[in-house]
Amino acid sequence: MWAVVGGLLAAGTGLVLSNGEAAATVSGAAGALADVHWAVVPVLAVLVGVHFWFSAVALGGAAGRRLPLLHATMAQFTAATANRITGGGVGTVAVNARYLSARGVPASHALTVAGVLQVGGAFADLILFAVMLPVAMTAGDGLLLAHLGEHLRDMARPLLIVAAVAAIPAGAAVWLLREKLSGPVTAGARLLRRPRDLAVMLAASAATTLVMGVAFALSMLAVPGAVSWDQFGTLIVVYMIGAAAGGVVPGPGGLGSTEAALVALLAATGVETAGALSGVLVFRAVTHWAPVPIGLLAVATVGNRRRIAPASVEVPEQRPAKAVRSAA
Repeated sequence: MWAVVGGLLAAGTGLVLSNGEAAATVSGAAGALADVHWAVVPVLAVLVGVHFWFSAVALGGAAGRRLPLLHATMAQFTAATANRITGGGVGTVAVNARYLSARGVPASHALTVAGVLQVGGAFADLILFAVMLPVAMTAGDGLLLAHLGEHLRDMARPLLIVAAVAAIPAGAAVWLLREKLSGPVTAGARLLRRPRDLAVMLAASAATTLVMGVAFALSMLAVPGAVSWDQFGTLIVVYMIGAAAGGVVPGPGGLGSTEAALVALLAATGVETAGALSGVLVFRAVTHWAPVPIGLLAVATVGNRRRIAPASVEVPEQRPAKAVRSAA
């Protein structure tokens, strides 16, 4: 049901952007799908696996523990599947906390670590965006980014107003929940004292987004005539903006809102609406929905208890007690 709703919302966005040329847009999207270079699908499948592998590495860095990467990677498929239902990262946090708890991490600490990972991932994405933006500005003819800049300038005032209005309830929520937030703040402070683990978490979190950006660019390049290779870096930036915008709208896994945002951004940057719609649907079908069956089959990996190396920092080493001789 959610897949149908997402597809309809993305299609509806394409129709709205087509200025009333609905029939032409639908037929053009269908024609573009028929001509897609489907050899890209195995490549996208590999990138999905790499994406979840980096997610497992990031989780290990946040927890300060050596996780069995294959086992942890399968758990990330389950976390993503849970997020398809809950949205807002809630499912991912819950599954990661359950996974760490099954690995011997105290439940309260496991939950804070999973939350810190989400915050750290957002910070890593900001760093990646700052790195990719100059690349997108200098790559190719700069046409896509120029169009995007014009539309973002027009949206600057409304976005600032929304941010200012949202800051008030957000600040109030932080104040009211300050005691409950002490745990994540403490976990974050501990992570700052472990620079190696912090670097692993940030690098792996940024890599997850970069891998999905590459997958999005390849999906668009698979649609004949939609974009060109010299716009590769720009497409990654478009994906990051679209994914962030889609995640703002409440919904399971950014369903519908992400598709609509990506189509709208591509159309705003000069990409033909039909081609944009086709590329986005291919990308979301392979990277968003195809992993769901794997995540359902891998549910058992979340709860199975296995021995792993204990955290070197979070769990202090227990020293053997000295033998006490009887005075008798």
